[in-house]
Parts: sequence; structure tokens; C-alpha cells
Amino acid sequence: MAARFDGERLTLELNVHDLLDAALLRSLGFAQRGGYERLWLGQAIHSRYQEEALAGDGSYRREVALAHSFDHRGWTVTVAGRADGVRREPGGGLVVEEIKSVRRGGGLAPAQRDLYVRQAQLYAWLLHRIEGAPVGAELVLIEIGTANVERVPVDLDLKGIEAGVKRRLNSLLRAWDVERRAAEARREAAGRMAFPYPALRPGQAEIAAAVERALGEGEHLLLEAATGIGKTAAALHPALRFCLEHGKRLFVLTAKTTQQEMATAVLSLLNDEAAFRSLRLKAKAKMCANDQVLCHEEYCPYARDYYAKLQSSQIVQRLLDEHADLPSEAIFDAAREAVVCPFEVSLELSGRVQAVVCDYNYAFDPYVALTDFGADRDLSDVVLVIDEVHNLVDRGRGYYSPELSAAAARGAGESIVRDGGAAIHRRIAGLCAELAAAIERAVEDALDLGDPAAAQGFGDEGERAVESPLAEEPFWELRPRLDAAFVDYLEHNRDTRSHRADDPFVDLYFAVLRFLNGLVHSSGDAAFSHCAALGPRGASVRVLCKDPSRFLGGVIGRCHSVIGLSATLSPPEFYRDLLGFEPARTSALSLPNPFPAGNRRIVIDASIATTWRERPAYYPQIAERLAAFADSVPGNLLALFPSYVFLAEVASRLPAGKKRVLIQERAAGDREREEILGHLRNALYGDALLLAVAGGVFAEGVDYPGDALKAVAVVGPCLPAVSLEQRLLQDYYQERFERGFEYAFVVPGMTRVVQAAGRLIRSAEDTGVIALLDRRFLREPYAGFLPEHWLNGEGPEALTGDPALVAAEFFAASPVGRPKR
Repeated sequence: MAARFDGERLTLELNVHDLLDAALLRSLGFAQRGGYERLWLGQAIHSRYQEEALAGDGSYRREVALAHSFDHRGWTVTVAGRADGVRREPGGGLVVEEIKSVRRGGGLAPAQRDLYVRQAQLYAWLLHRIEGAPVGAELVLIEIGTANVERVPVDLDLKGIEAGVKRRLNSLLRAWDVERRAAEARREAAGRMAFPYPALRPGQAEIAAAVERALGEGEHLLLEAATGIGKTAAALHPALRFCLEHGKRLFVLTAKTTQQEMATAVLSLLNDEAAFRSLRLKAKAKMCANDQVLCHEEYCPYARDYYAKLQSSQIVQRLLDEHADLPSEAIFDAAREAVVCPFEVSLELSGRVQAVVCDYNYAFDPYVALTDFGADRDLSDVVLVIDEVHNLVDRGRGYYSPELSAAAARGAGESIVRDGGAAIHRRIAGLCAELAAAIERAVEDALDLGDPAAAQGFGDEGERAVESPLAEEPFWELRPRLDAAFVDYLEHNRDTRSHRADDPFVDLYFAVLRFLNGLVHSSGDAAFSHCAALGPRGASVRVLCKDPSRFLGGVIGRCHSVIGLSATLSPPEFYRDLLGFEPARTSALSLPNPFPAGNRRIVIDASIATTWRERPAYYPQIAERLAAFADSVPGNLLALFPSYVFLAEVASRLPAGKKRVLIQERAAGDREREEILGHLRNALYGDALLLAVAGGVFAEGVDYPGDALKAVAVVGPCLPAVSLEQRLLQDYYQERFERGFEYAFVVPGMTRVVQAAGRLIRSAEDTGVIALLDRRFLREPYAGFLPEHWLNGEGPEALTGDPALVAAEFFAASPVGRPKR
């Protein structure tokens, strides 16, 4: 937990780490923040040592939680921490172990040793104050790759340690008093903070009132409102004011960079007095000044002597003084000039600002989450605003569903050999081949043991996949040799200066660690399945998380409030339960669409069938209907498909038309996306038909301002592909909710449909036509998920028609006429 001050009750709660002297922390190199610990080697090495200690010593305790309260200068101070290990000596005394992994032959740098000794001393002092018994302390240094153990006794002067604790407390209290005065100034500014736009749009007042109520009650809110209504601004204004008034921190979480840009812009508008500091936390890959080479001080100049350079340059305070809304570019340039890691500097700043905009990963992904969101952190001073919260269900599953493929393993080995002929390269290639063979054997055994009738799609057509217990032992047997090879590989790359970005072996190694971690956490848990698949891409094994609710809820439940925003949160109980929101603490609000019904036409083309079995026969007809629809639209048309394969089949059959055809490619990145959006937004390029996939970057979280878009076509209900994964989800949801097919297929599919259609009408001035190409939209359960404002009190049958004819009629009668850009 972070240090928590309560000025009214005069209580201070803090962690042992908070008692470490700032100067000692600053003198330490980058390894304390990253290095092997960040790469999970340390965690695994510690765990292995602790398991052996537990087996060999009946008095041994690992991860021992310690907490002690005492008075200091009128404050009640509580210090808590978790000692790596505690054992009892034959004479009855207790020994605290501080376990650290060290590089082979490298030992500890003096600054590291000083820090670890200080940590051990503090844990020993804390244990003595709690139990009153004689205590000792030692560093347990475990060499990476060999598991050799060195024990280093730590000198203890308990009176001197306590005096140092009190000096540190005095320093913390002085810093708190300075921050208290700054917080008071922010509270006053919050009272003057006006809504960032001249007038409220319809529905925004209701959103603000609901957010204010939830924040005031310390509750959560799931809020559904039409795309374009201005949900983000309407939620951020009251959320930010509340946080500034009550000394809390605001995190705005998004799934896409475009949504981050929008949230950052709103925060900037709200900060006209420069009363608070905000930061957009970009991905590590975009903030690396060294081509994303391994984050360790021995391998990267921007990591070397990190704390010392941070202190001498005063870069963090300087950036805070110079910028209210901290631009990523300014952080990157200043950090590179000071030769410190830009990404780490942005992390430093994220702990000093009042509002952070970032990806879901930084709160929910257990491997990359910010320290603030660690499992042991108190989040009662945190408010989350989660944009497009419906996306978090799939994201959450992904965080806990690691996968290994034989193709990736073999590819990593072949790449290593191509790039180098040293002994370590040949050794790694051999290990990669062994891993690939282990995956293939596990898949073969699983397919033999599994139900042949149940072996069905797990992605590609023609693939066989089953749920089955996996043969784990070969993977665990490979683990120590992979650890040793990984360390030797890093040493070789350091000595030969041959690091490279996006190293396939490094990626594979981490994938193995995730997979083994997943096996441990999923064992015997009904929320997980172990899967094996064999198809055109080879053999793969996967731990499938069917229900991430308890992991996501573990974060959500600790926050003061969480506000989830989306245009599609129906049914709300689906999202509430699968995201882990506490029912008694969560309310849902759905607002009616505020835009004039006459500005749009909805048409269902019932002549089309897009079920998996029927669609091949309809590819030519879909292409013809789509081309005719596009020719009837005076402007750009966005056509969305359930998959890239479906898109390609239709694209190859499109007849020549009046519009340029743009196609979203599977591997397209930010640059390609911006090029396509530029074509749509610039009238000089002429009208276009953009073919893209539902759920992708062109279907959600992107704006098409003005007349950049005049029609949307959605081909089919966009259900997830029938696969083993979806079948397992269906069975799980049927068992838990008695709504298996609906929750596994219909809800995510129709969510994509409504999200895609929402790209079109985003203001009272926007006009256009939404075409749904599939007869299934006329019947349940699909029809039940069509928004009520689309139906105008009638059944879906009233919407049937030919999209081209409907568009021609609509635009001929529309007072807007042909769009002007």
C-alpha cells in the first residue's frame, strides 16, 4: 500500500518500502525497478527456494505479513510489510530472510546491497516490535540459472534502526504538509471548474448527475448512452471535480489510442487554470529511447544509474513545473536528453499527477499493471472512468488465457540460429525444438484422450481442438534449462552488443512463464479450461479463462468508485457480473437516444443470409447489394464484416462502382489507419467505400466528423466464430446464467453491430443510413438487441427493404442533400 495520511484522525499507514531513505533509493540503479525481477525470473526463483525451505524446515514461514502500530509526534503510525521468509533458530530466536536473485558471477552492486540490507533491517525491527523475541536478519542471494545460494548475515542495531524510522517519518510528515496545502488549492479550483463546452448536449446533465451520485455514495455505475452524446466529457467533469475536492486520483482507462486522445483533450479543456496535473501514459514500446532493448541497467544506457541521473537532472519536478497537461513528446525529449528511460519517467510522473489516461492494461493486466494497482494496494483513493467498458470482458479473458504454439517455438529457434552461430544460439535452438515437440506431444495426447466428436474449430477452418487435461511435466522439466539459457543469452548479447528489439526468443521465454503461471492458477478451477488444438498453423496449447470476473472485480472492488461508459451495455447484468462489479454496490443507467429520428434510416436486407453454412452461396449477392448501396450514398460508406476472411471473399467479388474501395488489412497499424481516415475526411480524395471488420479500429472508438461518413452497412450479426473457445464459454454461461448461446454469441455479436452503427449519427446534425444485411435481424434473439429507438415502436419487419433503394429515397428527400465538405 502507498503511505496514507489522515489529517483529521492523525493516522498514518505506510509500507516498509516507504521507510527507505529517499537518498538510498535514488542512489540505486535501475535494477530495483526492473531487470530480472520485472521479467518474473525473481518471482519464480524466490518461490522455488521458499518451497524447498518449507519442505525442509517445519518452522519456516514465507511471505509473512507484518503490521505494527505506534505513536509518533501525535500521530498513530501503522507500518505494514511482507517479509520474504522467517525461520526460527534452534535457540528460539527468529531470522528474517530478504531473498534476492543475482546475476551469475555479478553479485550485488554496493547501492543494491545497501538497500536490501536496509529492507532486511526494517523487517527485523518490525518483527521484533511485534513478537518481542530476539531477531536476526540475512540476505539470501540466489544465483540466476544455477540456484546457488549465498547467505549474508545482516548487522542489527535495533535502537539505531528505530531512530532512522523516526527521521524518515519526520521527512514524510513534512512532505505531506506541503502536499496538503497544494491539495487545498486544487479543492478551491475544483469549485470553479466549469463544464468545458458552452452548452450541455441532451443527456449530458443526466450523465453528470448519475456520476455525481455514484461518487458521493462510493458506488459503481454502468452507464449506457448513445455514441456522440458526449459521455466522456459529461462523466469526466464531475469525476475530476470530485477527485480534486476529496483528494482522490482519477484514472481514465480506454481500449484504444483514439479514445485516449479524446479523454486527454477533455482533461486539457478542464484544466484552464492549470490547477492539476494530468498525464497520458503511452505504451512502453512508444516511449522506449533504446528500441525496446531489455530493460536492465547493464543492457541499456537509459536504465544505467537511473536514480542518480533522475536526481541530478530533477527531470520529474521540472516537467511538473513546466506542464499542467504533460505531453508524451515533452517527457520523451526531456528524458532522452537526461539519458534516463522515458517510459520510467512517465511512470514516475503517473504517481505525482491527479489524472492519468491510459490503457486498460495498466490497471488490470497482472503482468504490466502499475504498482498502484498491485494486489496488496489500497485503492480507496482511486476513481476509475472506463471508456467502452464492454471491451473489458474480452480483454479480461485475454489477460488470464496464455497460449503456446509449436510454430512460435520453432520460429524462435530458427531466428536465433539465422542471426548468430555461437554455442548459445545452437543451445537455444535445441531448447526451442524441444519445446515445440513437447507442445506437439501434449496436443497429440489431448486429442487422443478427448472426445473426438467434441474436437471442433479453435480458430482456423479444418482445425481440431479439444478441452482436455494437458501433460504439464515436460514443460516444467524444460523450465530450469530455459531459465539458464535465457540468462546466458542476455550475457552473450551484452558482451557482444547484439541486442535486438522484438527478440523472438525473449518473447517465447515470457510466453512460457505466463503459460506455466496460468497452469498453476487454473488448476481445479471451473472458471478455466485447458485446451489443445491442431490445425493449419500447427499445434498449440492454451489455458482459457472463461470468467475473469473475480480478477477484474478484485481491482474494481477496491476502488472508491468505477464509472463504466459504453453505447452498448445490454443486458447490464451480463457486463456487471462478468466484469466483477458487486451487485449491491452497482447501478445501471441507460439513456434514450437524443438525436432526431428523422436524421437516419435503418434498413434490414432480409434477402441476405450470412450464417457460416449459408454465406458462401451469398458472397456474390452481398457484393452486388453492397456495391449498389454504396452507389446510392452521396458520400463515404463504411461496411463492416464479422471476419477478415468474410471481408476478403466479398471484396474479391465487388463489381466496379462509383467509389474508391479501401480495405482494412489484418496487419494494419496506426499509420495505415490514419491514412485511411485521412482519405475519408478529405473531400479532395473523393467518395470511398471502406471495408473493415466489426470490433476493429474503424468500428469502435474512432470519430468520423462532419460528413466524413454518410452510411454504415453491417454484414450479419457479427457473432464470434464457432470455436472450441466459444462452445466452452457457452457451456459455462449456460451453467452459471442459463443463457449460454445468448451470452457467448449473441451479446458480443450484437454489441459489435450497435457499436458499428453508432459511428454514423454522433450529433443532432448528422444524417445517414444504417443497413443490416441478414434476415436474422428480424428474429429473436437478435431482434431483441436492436436499440428501441431504431424500431420506433414497431417490429423489425417494418425496417425491411433494399438498402440501395432506401438510401436513394432518403438522400433525395433529405434537406441536407449531398454532403458538403
